Amino acid sequence: MPNPIFRARCLAPALLLALTGCGAPRTESRMAAHQAQVDPPMLWRVEALDAAGRPTAALQVCADTTMREGFARATAEMAGQPCLPMKGGVERSGLYAARCDLNGRRFGLTVNRTGDPGSDFQVAFALKALDGTDAGVRQVRRFRKLGPCPGGWGIGDQARLSEPRGVNALAGGWAAQ
Repeated sequence: MPNPIFRARCLAPALLLALTGCGAPRTESRMAAHQAQVDPPMLWRVEALDAAGRPTAALQVCADTTMREGFARATAEMAGQPCLPMKGGVERSGLYAARCDLNGRRFGLTVNRTGDPGSDFQVAFALKALDGTDAGVRQVRRFRKLGPCPGGWGIGDQARLSEPRGVNALAGGWAAQ
């Protein structure tokens, strides 16, 4: 029978792994709590607007400052395909413009933001083909801060209005619970 010191040396790595694994959820919880104190996530209503400015679709999303700043820089799409930036664009207060590639075609992308980015603002995305055709698309979204996120919601959680949270914009869908 091996001596106790030899057994302890052999079991130490396994014990260390087991103890480290047990602490991971606590560490994650502490980090999330700290994040919520430093930059509390807020619930935002996001509406897609038609040409007359009427909402055609809406959802709610729980966002921290970093995610909210991304609202105004979302990737432009046409028929579900993203237009990928070719180079760095031009950025000024309330404006971003760049050239992008969509399935081998070049487009001009313009993003205009108006309003107060901390509480209520609109973002207009315009995508126009640079090959002389009339191909293009325009979309306007309105973002309004509603208040604190509902209990149990995390950054990126979202849902259609009056429905329970559905998916996480950052992590995708959830497994059935």
